[in-house]
Amino acid sequence: MFPTADTEDISRVTSLKRKSSFSSNERDSTESTQVAKQNNNRELTLNMLIKEVVFCIALALTTYGALHNTPAKISKVPRAVRFFYSDSVVVDWYKGQLSNALATINTEDLSFVMYYAPWDAESQYVRGEFEKAAHILRDRVHFSAINCWNPGSECRLQHNKIPSWPILMAYTVTSRGVLYKGPRNAESMVNFLEMLMRPLEKISNTEDLVNLLSICDAVALGFTPLTDTSRYYNIWYNVALKSREFDTVGEICFATVTSKELAMDLGVERVPNLRLMLWNDTKEYKPEDSNQSWNETFIMHWVLQNFAQPVARIIPMWQKSYSFERFADGQPMLILFTPLNPLYEQLPSYALLREVAMEYYNCKNNESNQWTAELIKLQQVQRLLYQQKNFLKFCQEYKFKKPVKKVNALSKRDVFISQNNKYLWNNLTQKTQKSGIFNFLINHALVTSKEADGSNENLWSKLGFLDQCGMSTAKSLPAEKSFYENYEKCQSIEDQLREERESTEMEDQDVETTMLPFEDDPLSAENLIQDNVKHFCRLMRFANKISPPVSPSRVTSGNITHIHGLACKTNNTLYMAAIDSVRNYHFAEALGINIKNKKDMTAVVILDSKYETQYVMSEEYSAKSLREFIYNFTQKNLKRTLRTYVENAKYTHFFGSAGNTYINEKNESMVQILDLTTRTFKKVVRTPGTVTLVAVCGGGCGALTSRALAHAGRVLRACGVRVQCARIDALRHDLPWHYTAHVYPTILVFPAHGGGEAESRAFPGAERVSGGAVLALALRSLVAPRQLRVRLALCQQAQMIDEKKACLKDMREHINSVIGRNLKYWRRTDVGDLKAALLKRLQHLHQVSLYMNLLHISDLNDSNQLQQLLLRSLDKMSEVWDIDESVLRKSVIPSQINR
Repeated sequence: MFPTADTEDISRVTSLKRKSSFSSNERDSTESTQVAKQNNNRELTLNMLIKEVVFCIALALTTYGALHNTPAKISKVPRAVRFFYSDSVVVDWYKGQLSNALATINTEDLSFVMYYAPWDAESQYVRGEFEKAAHILRDRVHFSAINCWNPGSECRLQHNKIPSWPILMAYTVTSRGVLYKGPRNAESMVNFLEMLMRPLEKISNTEDLVNLLSICDAVALGFTPLTDTSRYYNIWYNVALKSREFDTVGEICFATVTSKELAMDLGVERVPNLRLMLWNDTKEYKPEDSNQSWNETFIMHWVLQNFAQPVARIIPMWQKSYSFERFADGQPMLILFTPLNPLYEQLPSYALLREVAMEYYNCKNNESNQWTAELIKLQQVQRLLYQQKNFLKFCQEYKFKKPVKKVNALSKRDVFISQNNKYLWNNLTQKTQKSGIFNFLINHALVTSKEADGSNENLWSKLGFLDQCGMSTAKSLPAEKSFYENYEKCQSIEDQLREERESTEMEDQDVETTMLPFEDDPLSAENLIQDNVKHFCRLMRFANKISPPVSPSRVTSGNITHIHGLACKTNNTLYMAAIDSVRNYHFAEALGINIKNKKDMTAVVILDSKYETQYVMSEEYSAKSLREFIYNFTQKNLKRTLRTYVENAKYTHFFGSAGNTYINEKNESMVQILDLTTRTFKKVVRTPGTVTLVAVCGGGCGALTSRALAHAGRVLRACGVRVQCARIDALRHDLPWHYTAHVYPTILVFPAHGGGEAESRAFPGAERVSGGAVLALALRSLVAPRQLRVRLALCQQAQMIDEKKACLKDMREHINSVIGRNLKYWRRTDVGDLKAALLKRLQHLHQVSLYMNLLHISDLNDSNQLQQLLLRSLDKMSEVWDIDESVLRKSVIPSQINR
């Protein structure tokens, strides 16, 4: 127990010592002192006991409260609810049952899983796109969604450090999970899963390889013979799967050659081997270390590192600066805005830009010049063939039949021909091919029966248009114009052969066979073909809802400008890129292109970051206009396009109105600030007889700038000056070069007299914008008579005596400076008329100076006679003030001064 009294007091109580005394008085005083001390000790002891009792009671209450205190109240975790509807195609594991979800996923060939947090806005948006993709691929891919945020759930306990939501992951039976990093829309997800379902293309002959090269930006070809273990093939298969994490669009086509004989024909001496076939080069995988010879990680890194393409497909994600960073190095950049629907096998608009880019970069001194030139022709033919297809019409006219007893070869052929650039007669035997074509030629009187029966080898060369049909297409590689002229004839031959073939097949269908029926076999060849066609048509209908197929305009007349190797002839290399205009239309609108009003939502623009210019192609997108646009830019024959406000940009944030320049004259005290555009800028600043104050802002003008404009306009209008105020967003509206602002905001003042736009004045960029500063700048733009009248009105409005005195003093100094400047001009000039005009001006200035020196602050009222004399003298001076400025400027040139 702590003591409650001082140690000195305690010692006094416990140690009592008596001293001898020599008198009774001393003895009595000692006794009284001892009694007093005893009373004090009793009081101290009593106080100590009271404090100890209070302390014990407080300690007991505290202990009791600590032992019987209730635990802190914590809100319970909200009950998990379904993120997807109960009848949804997506299996929703909303309670976070991770083990059950993975057990179900492991039983499926391909699964697509969404790890989500129900409160996350991005998860809520992706939910709708995820369900759309599930409806399209519901019979081929298993879709699951796992709530990985619910506290206490199995998924949350195992994955509690997910940086962002949602996480999209694809799982296959034979490989690890593949993370999806592409755009989070339904069509991109479907395309991603379609590539995972067919990660490799098998190359059976050289024709398959050529066909793949003609439609892909690059082909990664692995030579992996099938051995007892198939180890090399499995590694290459996993590389193709894992690479889709970084190539979500499918710019790299992965293929495999499993035949040693074909590998030897292609010049491969040892297997396994890997080649990356680019548009201008072919690279072979040669690892430095033998341990890295056929490793999944090193192979994927090598393919992605060496991949190059003539046209970059930019897919802006969250951090858009990273997408354009590699192009922002001072070199010009050509951007194609066009619908890039990933569900279509080919994109003709993008393919045309790729052809032009290959032609632009293909220098004659390059070793691969001939190979690139042939590849350009091959891709052009494939593009033209693909443009003629109508997949929706094919799906409408295709007859989905019930399974028959005999496999119909015609139904098989329809499917493969619809998805490959081949004609019907390519798959026929040589005998049937010649017979069908000759019957067509005889019926149409193109040849005689004698010529058809004979073995005339020159017959095909006589009919030149037939050289462009069938397999000869890939050999002759026709030009665009001639191909269009003969395509209809080729199509007629195809229709004729189809009719003959169908009649033959109909006769064979009624033949009874001993084969088992296919009705009960869903995996029969016939049923698989039907299912493939249904799936293909479902994809095409879904793709058409997003954006219909887009093709460049046909070239009907005129010569096409060729740009072979133009990149090697100039110092500035033009980068080329393509952006989806459906999903990223706001990029075009930020450049002043109303992409939604363009044909097929397609536009081409060149950005020159070094000179801060841009050029928009005005013609329709075609092979001719694109080449001429690039050629004229190289020759510097293009006119700069001034970016301005897009009227129909409903979903894009912008500052400003539609450029209304109407001024409300009813209320003189109200100052209206006009919102200018590139189109209305010159019209407003050239308004005759009006001083225009324009604020050039980087975005929306702030309240301080707008208030300064309004104050200056109100004061000038009160002084009798006709003035208008305006503002413009320089980030969305380009101005001519001489109005480029280096600092925002910048105030421009356009005078009312004569030159207007040419004599504008700019507010100093380092100064703070204020109403008085803007007013002072506006006064400097006025001619001397008008400026003196405004200054006199401002002096009259001053309230304090000191302000009026300072105002009159500034006016006198200003008049003296104007007299001195005009006197200098009069002395330097030798022109008689100009000398006389300056003399009259000086006479009026001296008259004004006389009245100004006589003016006192007490005379600053409208009824004062001296002030009226000063105003009349200013009116007379304004009549003789205008002088030919061009002559005056010539006379200012330093010369010998006449004395």
